Amino acid sequence: MSTAPETLGFREFATRYGWKASYVTELRKAGRLVLTEDGRRVRVAESLRLIEDTRDPAKAAVAARHAAARGAGATVIEAPERDAAVDVEGGEDERGVAPSDPLALRRARAAAEREEALLRKALRDEQRELGELLQREDVVATIADVITTLRTNLENLPTTLSASLAAETAEERCRLILATGIEQALEELSRKFRQIGGA
Repeated sequence: MSTAPETLGFREFATRYGWKASYVTELRKAGRLVLTEDGRRVRVAESLRLIEDTRDPAKAAVAARHAAARGAGATVIEAPERDAAVDVEGGEDERGVAPSDPLALRRARAAAEREEALLRKALRDEQRELGELLQREDVVATIADVITTLRTNLENLPTTLSASLAAETAEERCRLILATGIEQALEELSRKFRQIGGA
């Protein structure tokens, strides 16, 4: 490889050393590039040394010495301390909270949970008003009432139908009397169930 020029543009720097442009951008954001005073070009030799010195996090002190030893002709963009979950541009997560503040995170999470609970309650209230949602206690009470009514009606069938059946000699007529009595009991059952929705 020919002698490296003193400075290169960001894209030229990436191309020369076979890196992706996004990697050079990350190096710049991490403060691992030495730039010209206007911040538009990379000082090649100094940047390569800095990249090598800061490859291992344990060499951060070496990088700091390099930065201190550089003259006024070079500018280094220092790496901002940021949590991995922080947005690169804004320094905040999607809720607008700095992740380094656990108390703020807990508050934001609690606020989000409160909002969700309020939305669920509003949805339940709306469904109840539209008759799409029933109170558990009302349903249980109505079912208990329906079962009691059905049992009573079925138990009363022999008493209410015995006289009519005893007077009949035709089998078809007896079957019709029984069917009518059972139908009336079932109709009462349906009426009770309809009351659940009506209530």
